[in-house]
Amino acid sequence: MRQLRIVYRSFGVRREVIRQVPQKWEELTPDQFLLVSRFYLQEMDESLFLKGFYSLPSGVGFDSYYIYRLSELLEFISDCRVRMDRFILPCVARLKAPGDRLKGMCFEHFMHVDTAFNRYARDGKDASLDTFVSMLYLKDNEYIVLPAGGKNGLFSRQKPLILQKRLSEVAKIDRHVKYAIFLNYVFIKRWLSKAFPFLFPLNDEPEKNDKKPTAPSVNWLDIFDAFVGDDVAVMEKYQAMPVATAFRLLNKRIRDAQKQKKCHFQST
Repeated sequence: MRQLRIVYRSFGVRREVIRQVPQKWEELTPDQFLLVSRFYLQEMDESLFLKGFYSLPSGVGFDSYYIYRLSELLEFISDCRVRMDRFILPCVARLKAPGDRLKGMCFEHFMHVDTAFNRYARDGKDASLDTFVSMLYLKDNEYIVLPAGGKNGLFSRQKPLILQKRLSEVAKIDRHVKYAIFLNYVFIKRWLSKAFPFLFPLNDEPEKNDKKPTAPSVNWLDIFDAFVGDDVAVMEKYQAMPVATAFRLLNKRIRDAQKQKKCHFQST
């Protein structure tokens, strides 16, 4: 964070405002992150965005010089090459994001979410975005995949996600909020590419000022076929695992397979 001090006059009276200005994506507040999302979607012009971001009083003069200097302080938002292991918006419309480093997610839940994410990244359709958000953000004690040791039944506190009902609810959430969730997930995927580089290889690195977010894409069916096999017991074991455990095991398996392939190639 850095401190910004603005001195101005209002009705002949000298006034000043002091603001704490973030220097990286991780320092954004939820409200600031949502404003960035609206700016990315071109729902507001630069001057309106800056006024909202800095919470500037109406009396502050806002000429081209001010716009230049204030936007210069936020140059980092033009760079999408960000790695983040948490969600900036922990709660949206009574729906909750997974914890830091995807804590609380099982592997099968992640695969459903990631498949929906990849679909929206390809087609850009609002319906695909709604599906992605509906699967990622859940209510307390709600699940897509019943957790290990969980109990299903009429009197169980744990309830399955009813996707069609949730889609109708998520459709009412402002688009810039849902796009912010998508953008945040891109940052998380980029963090995963560093933590588990063999499972989440990142091939196409964008330019610094490219606002089009990119993230590694994984074909989970191919991964399962190649490294888990068709043994139902093994598949169920992996599906119910916490994501961090599954990622660590699969990343090691892929790394070892690539090493073995390289050694075989060199010996022939």
